[in-house]
Amino acid sequence: MDFSLLNQLLVIFISSVVAIAVFHRLRLPATLSYLIVGVLLGPAATDTIAESENIALLAEMGVVFLLFSIGLEFSFAHMWALRRIVFGLGGNQVLLCGIGIAIIAFILGLPLPIALILGAGLALSSTAIVSKELTSRNELKLPIGQQTMGILIFQDIAAVFFLILIPVLAGNSEQNLWVALGSVLAKSTLLLVTMLLIGRWILPHLFHEIAKVRSEELFVLTALVIALLAAWVTHSMHLSMALGGFLAGMMLGESHYRHQVEHDIRPFRDVLLGLFFVSVGMMLDLSLFLQHWLLILLLTALLLIFKASIITWLARKHSDMPGTALKTGLYLAQGGEFCLALIALVNQHDLLTNTQSAVVLSVTILSMSATPFIIRYSHWFIRKLSSQKAPTTQSEPNAIAAALESVTNHTLICGYGRVGQSIGRFLDKQNLPYVAMDDDPIRVKEACQAERKVFFGDCRRPDLLEAAGLDRANLVVICVDVNENAEKITQAIRLKNQQIPIIVRTRDDTSLETLRNAGATEVIPEIFESSLMMIKHVLVMLGTPSEQIREQIDAVRQERYQMLHGLYQGERTSIIDKKGLPRTFLHGIQLPTDASSLGKTLEFVDLEGRCGIEIHHLKRHDIELDDWRNQPLLVNDIVVISGNHEQLEQAENLLLTGYS
Repeated sequence: MDFSLLNQLLVIFISSVVAIAVFHRLRLPATLSYLIVGVLLGPAATDTIAESENIALLAEMGVVFLLFSIGLEFSFAHMWALRRIVFGLGGNQVLLCGIGIAIIAFILGLPLPIALILGAGLALSSTAIVSKELTSRNELKLPIGQQTMGILIFQDIAAVFFLILIPVLAGNSEQNLWVALGSVLAKSTLLLVTMLLIGRWILPHLFHEIAKVRSEELFVLTALVIALLAAWVTHSMHLSMALGGFLAGMMLGESHYRHQVEHDIRPFRDVLLGLFFVSVGMMLDLSLFLQHWLLILLLTALLLIFKASIITWLARKHSDMPGTALKTGLYLAQGGEFCLALIALVNQHDLLTNTQSAVVLSVTILSMSATPFIIRYSHWFIRKLSSQKAPTTQSEPNAIAAALESVTNHTLICGYGRVGQSIGRFLDKQNLPYVAMDDDPIRVKEACQAERKVFFGDCRRPDLLEAAGLDRANLVVICVDVNENAEKITQAIRLKNQQIPIIVRTRDDTSLETLRNAGATEVIPEIFESSLMMIKHVLVMLGTPSEQIREQIDAVRQERYQMLHGLYQGERTSIIDKKGLPRTFLHGIQLPTDASSLGKTLEFVDLEGRCGIEIHHLKRHDIELDDWRNQPLLVNDIVVISGNHEQLEQAENLLLTGYS
């Protein structure tokens, strides 16, 4: 059995894990880490990984899934609303930037077809990096987000066309070129219409039936099959596999399942796309890069300045906001993933020399690596280059503070999921002001369509909490799923405000004391409150007086849900939770005739101190004893305790044998 592919993948993935961890620490894009891994493992450096058709195929699948994800963002209604930006501004940008770069490349001595390909590739920007930055900065709904995404949408369409065009340009005669191009366009049009009809009339019903099954595996596999099947169809028609992925995404783009599909497909896309970037990095000739580093830096600066100038000029003609126009130019000045894909495809057809490929790849990679920093400091660039103040993003503390400067005596909701939204709706009903903050970009994007006081941000940041009016708020409600994050948010609030009441919602009681120690005024375990609600209904149906029910439930709350702590282990109950921490279980230990603890009191045995468990009660003849601590233990007594699996075993050994 040949394990060469497994060995290569293992080396690539181990190297990628290390590189991504380092780049994450340095706050650099993961894309660059994959490219560096490719450079280090490829022939340019260590020559650890040889060229492999299997790895190349997996890498191509990464491009398929990338385009599939991009296709999910398309809907005809959305494109129609942005038609002036997409087809007007986006089309002019690709045309002018492509022609300008092609002219420069032609002047530098490249043949006209190759110059046009390079112009087309470098005219496109990095959809992955720019869209991620827009989302993280909550700028998608602002004019800058609308313009930038509109241009990126057209670039994505153009990229698919360019991926089709390169194999055609590899032909020999002019006649063959136009005949082949016409054939490709005809087949692409037929395929597009067919797939969109399938996406409109068949796939929504299919995913509706799959969703009713409630099988995550089936849902993910269906999405994978659709993407790969579409890629296979286009490949069998001698078209680009990436085109198939794009069309498959568009088929599902009209469906309300697209967010779930995109979420489920993301791990496969990112891993396989990482392989694609590794394969691209392996093509980079490090020695040629070192020989021509000055030329590469100059060309990178030229590319950034040229594209930023053209896009700014076009955006200024489209909009009357100079700051937004300049910012759009800065955001889209880089080369993108599709240029890397185009260069890889060009190299397959031997249309560029190694030196030319190395220079173009290096320029693209450097421009992409500079993009997060350009976007981060875009305000500085705009202040230097424009007299108008840069448009402010809502993710920044000063922008949030400006939007909420008139809001006082409000409730600050940290986490706007199911519970947070429910609280917000009830506050709206009572005409009580509130402000919500969440770090889920899709959720914030959807909420902002109808609600004005929902902001994107990390609630653990004290500056964002202060910007959200923490010092003017009446109450803070924390509704996040991760208890560690809830603890950090509570600590951040207490750094700024020691007096404001804080209510924390949790799923269970695993961090109840920790949250109280962090400064939470009240901790509401959701599972306990739902249990109390059921208990209340049960007692009402049994005819228990309402006053008695209220007293009993209030007593449970005052005792911090002590009665409800722990649960008995079942056949399918895991002894660890989703975070790998041991679960707390209830466990009853019946004392046999030869138990070493007989005649002793539980206070003397000291299970709590020696084993770390919690004693709930002592049962004798099915009766709970009140003063159980000082009762001598008798045969057949049942001691009910709670703790994790290891603690329960220690306590049982101590009661039965005298040794823990």
